[in-house]
Amino acid sequence: MLEIIASTMVQANSVAETVNGSFGIPPLWTGLVVMLLVGMVIVGGIKMIGRVTEKLIPLMVIVYMIGVISVLAVNIGDVPRAFGLIFEYAFQPISAAGGFLGAGVAAAIRWGLARGLYSNEAGMGTAPIAHSAAKSSHPAKQGFWGIFEVIIDTLVVCTMTALVIITTGAWTKVGSENAADMVPTAFASLFGSSLAGSMISVILFFFVITTVLIIVYYGEKQAEFLFGHQFSIVMRGVYLVAIVLGAIGGLQFIWQFLDLLLAMIVLPNMIAVLFLSKKVKSITDDYFKTAYKQTNEQTKKIN
Repeated sequence: MLEIIASTMVQANSVAETVNGSFGIPPLWTGLVVMLLVGMVIVGGIKMIGRVTEKLIPLMVIVYMIGVISVLAVNIGDVPRAFGLIFEYAFQPISAAGGFLGAGVAAAIRWGLARGLYSNEAGMGTAPIAHSAAKSSHPAKQGFWGIFEVIIDTLVVCTMTALVIITTGAWTKVGSENAADMVPTAFASLFGSSLAGSMISVILFFFVITTVLIIVYYGEKQAEFLFGHQFSIVMRGVYLVAIVLGAIGGLQFIWQFLDLLLAMIVLPNMIAVLFLSKKVKSITDDYFKTAYKQTNEQTKKIN
């Protein structure tokens, strides 16, 4: 549950810093607003969380991707070079430049894995908590939605974000201590500093709201499974307080252990997944047989 607290604090700090930079709103106020909104939704349970996230996330992704595609369209000639830089410096050290410190292959792999896992939750065993509450005709079908999430989140959204940062040169203009400003800086090349900052701040605000909603739900279910329903209510309050503490930059020593905490989750979960691999294969085979059978029956009815 400690990783839930750390994750919540990091998310809150990210949006608080961005909103402060764009609108001058103190981080404490942003933290309080996020805490209030999250608290209001989680009281309604998973159904309320689902209704909120299913509306906000697609809308924010569409708006963000329109911005990204627009910037890339202007810099389309630099996209091949950007891919070249990604692959070149993935396999050889790079000297310090902008937000990127000198690093070797090991460091690139280490940070790539850490940020990738934090982005898409693949292998952590947390996303199934939400998927298990969904209504689906077959467990394998719901599992494929989990795969789809990873593809959209990491392979599409994160890759295009990286291309925007590289093609606009934002990675050389912003220091590592202000890495959160790279995307607004990249967007500013097309939309101007004021509009870009406002756009990213609003998008990030709603992204953080939906992310924290799910994280807190995960934490509640973990606490409930281990110590009962009453304790999960107590932890709900702890998570909400963590939002405010994270927004103002408090307890940063916890953040430093976030990657370690995530590794402690991934390793035992991956072992469990390996033991369950035969069962997963069996369920998946059954899904395809069922789907194939249903397709044939529908075809016969049409004919």
